[in-house]
Amino acid sequence: MIATESVVQETKAAAADKSLISPRFYVTDYKKMNALRFDHMADAFKAMHKRFADDPNKHFFKRDDDPDFDQDFSHLPKSFKDFLIRGCIGEFSGALLYKEIADRIDDPILSDTYRLMARDEGRHSGFIRLALRDISADLDLQLLQGEKEFVSMHPKLILYTTYLSEVIGYFRYINIYSHLEAHPEHRYHPIFKYFGGWCQDELKHGDFIGLQLEAQKNLYLNGGVNRLLIRFFSLAVYVTMWLRDLKAQDFYASIGLDWRAYDLKVIRETNAYAQRVFGFRLDVDNPKFIRILDRMAERYARMMEREAAGAGKAALVPIQMALTADYLRLFAMKVRTDAPPPIPDYPVTPVVKGLSVKQKGQPATV
Repeated sequence: MIATESVVQETKAAAADKSLISPRFYVTDYKKMNALRFDHMADAFKAMHKRFADDPNKHFFKRDDDPDFDQDFSHLPKSFKDFLIRGCIGEFSGALLYKEIADRIDDPILSDTYRLMARDEGRHSGFIRLALRDISADLDLQLLQGEKEFVSMHPKLILYTTYLSEVIGYFRYINIYSHLEAHPEHRYHPIFKYFGGWCQDELKHGDFIGLQLEAQKNLYLNGGVNRLLIRFFSLAVYVTMWLRDLKAQDFYASIGLDWRAYDLKVIRETNAYAQRVFGFRLDVDNPKFIRILDRMAERYARMMEREAAGAGKAALVPIQMALTADYLRLFAMKVRTDAPPPIPDYPVTPVVKGLSVKQKGQPATV
């Protein structure tokens, strides 16, 4: 497909977005990654590799036999397009990173597992692009790769970030899927039906990265510095989602969800699930934590209003400083090490070649 001028402009705008909430493209230090050793957990990694190689979603992301795609989608809200674009960039970013890691690390089991993970992310971004074309939109991913700025991070930080991103992706997708299963009147595009199987890929990815963190426990999980870094990046993922979804609240309203209640639920569940790897969790149910998040949302909304009105960078500094101060207040809060709250046993009904197959979709364990 030849990119039209509108697709080129949309892609360039996405690549140029360097705001706090925009998706990032990452690279890391592969020499440091190759210095890590996983021999002591070889059996666990072989079992994880088999989980990827079995590929239960091999025939899942196909639309040919699903008649729900054969309709006019021109009436759908603009917020849906924005949701798809953010999702496509995020999935494509993961595909690029995981493919690069697969090509650059020596351990054959890890390398092939990363390759299979890149396969999954590529399927996801490709499936989203088809949904974008349903509404006469698209992204030029080759152009995006050439235009988007890449951020280099230490392997430890890459693992923290991707672990949290994949796990929170699971809870984002499964909560939307479960909501729309209960309220199909809000399911205005069939892509939402596929989130039930989609989210299983996300959690599988998270479990693989979590296994790498557990294998490097002394280097990446134990000790005061690591705990501070984990707190910082956990908070960064939660706050970024909070502000991004504040901006995208029209999309959530269009599918019958209150963005704030949805985000709080996703944060709570991600926080509880991540404790199994990190050994502690942020105190996200503390009224102070929620109060500060709400205040950050108010400040961010004010900043967006001033930006839209043409305010210069200097005029935004006071709000940016206030947001930073709020972030540090959240960061300073004590963490919890007691047993995490239970995670719901989500029902998942993936669509396979137009048919529904009932299965359980609760979080898997390594």
